[in-house]
Amino acid sequence: MIAGDGSLIRTEDPVGARGASSGRVSRLVPTALGLALASLLAPTCVFAQNKPAPSSPSTPSGNMVCWYDKSGRQLGCGYSVPPEYANYEIRELNRRGVTVKKTEAELTPEQQRIRKEEEARRREAEEARVAQRKRDQVLLASFSSEQEINARRDRDLAQLEVALGGLQGELNQLRANEADIRRRIDAVAKSGKPVPTSLRDDYLKATADTAAMEKVIAQRRAEQITIRTRYDEMRNRFIELSRKP
Repeated sequence: MIAGDGSLIRTEDPVGARGASSGRVSRLVPTALGLALASLLAPTCVFAQNKPAPSSPSTPSGNMVCWYDKSGRQLGCGYSVPPEYANYEIRELNRRGVTVKKTEAELTPEQQRIRKEEEARRREAEEARVAQRKRDQVLLASFSSEQEINARRDRDLAQLEVALGGLQGELNQLRANEADIRRRIDAVAKSGKPVPTSLRDDYLKATADTAAMEKVIAQRRAEQITIRTRYDEMRNRFIELSRKP
């Protein structure tokens, strides 16, 4: 007879009981059925004893996964990621060993700050490239030669020079008025009389008007330099773009 674990047990032999005069004779009964059941039960027991410890779920595709430290060094591979490496960099490999998916490692606060700064710099660089591309398109659409750029520059400078001439005339008048008030104040002071408050106020206003006009003229002179610089850059960029294939 076969026991529950697939082993063999002793059983009574009815033939021996009839043929022997001294009692019962026992023998082993090895059967194919007993051996088959034993072979089926053994793998089940081994599997239960060697069951792996719980870990992260395996990939749906059944691909192998590998996990890496911060320096990119491979720490291990398998069909699932151990829980203690869940926040590390994970790469999923197909049967040919080609990476089909990559999960970045969890970043520290400092690494997150650095990444944000890098992304901001990339965005700024991209915005600068887009802006330059638009300026180039406008430049090529506005001029067909270097001579046209030079002609536009000269025209802008000439207009500014005319404006400066008018401002310089106003400044000369303001200075003359300031000087006239100054002479009147000096004359009163020499006579020994007190200088009227109204005259002092007129002089303060005259000096302020003169200073304001001088500032305006200085700004216009600076604009001349800016215009020359801008047109020089435009011309150089036009030449560079014209030489591109």
